[in-house]
Amino acid sequence: MKKRMSMARRKMSHVIDEVYTALFLAGGKEVDLRIVKEEEGLRLLVRGDFAPDHRKKIEGLTELLCPQVRNPALVGAYWELAGRDQYTSDSELALVGQMLDGAEVTVGKDQVELRLYLAF
Repeated sequence: MKKRMSMARRKMSHVIDEVYTALFLAGGKEVDLRIVKEEEGLRLLVRGDFAPDHRKKIEGLTELLCPQVRNPALVGAYWELAGRDQYTSDSELALVGQMLDGAEVTVGKDQVELRLYLAF
């Protein structure tokens, strides 16, 4: 269990980095992050703003974080390849979407809320 918790923390660190960077690249000026340790995993609650002309980017973020099919084998194969010094790209966000065990995204006029979950 300790090893799974450690891996979940490492993955969550990657998720946080990619999400807040994507929001700032979408013209956001403020991002609020809250992490909750639950019995079976970690939940990340994010609220941020974005520039209205970047709405398509935010809608794309939603699609990447909430894929139709999650492939755990893909995450296992590519987790170490993702690296920590890469710039944010759609491929990185797609990997984040595959890492998550659950995601809900609500897009408003110029605000977005994310509820992301990683199991231990």
